[in-house]
Amino acid sequence: MEDFYRAHARAVHAFLHGLCRNRDTAEDLMQETFVRATRAMGGYRGGSPRAWLFAIARTTFLDATRRDTPEPVEEPPVTSSRDPDVAEAETVRRALARLPEAQRAALVLGDQLEVPYAEIGQVLGRSEGAVKVLIHRARASFRRAYEEEGGHA
Repeated sequence: MEDFYRAHARAVHAFLHGLCRNRDTAEDLMQETFVRATRAMGGYRGGSPRAWLFAIARTTFLDATRRDTPEPVEEPPVTSSRDPDVAEAETVRRALARLPEAQRAALVLGDQLEVPYAEIGQVLGRSEGAVKVLIHRARASFRRAYEEEGGHA
């Protein structure tokens, strides 16, 4: 299990951070994801272990947001940076945060983590064709949100 953790922890953390937008929350959710994966190992039916783990991570994230606790707190925006790369990253983060969860998950998996469409479909419970449509729409939504946040395409 330790090798499995080492092989996938960084990608799971990146995925969860893309969903919840908070490093500390992503770390907690990642730990919970691996606890759940360890418990569910007997039910693993083959296929991509990475897609299986991303599906568990997504469920863990959705369960956390459904609880009666407050939503994860967003990281404070960077407001006084003179570094254009930092300002750009903040604009991207805010635009991504405005997307619906499924679109955000699909974009993080597809564009940031370069997960193939078929695996994204396994994670999201959709066909490969539906994932292609979802990502196309997510990119259009992101583009609009990005421009509204002050980004320049």
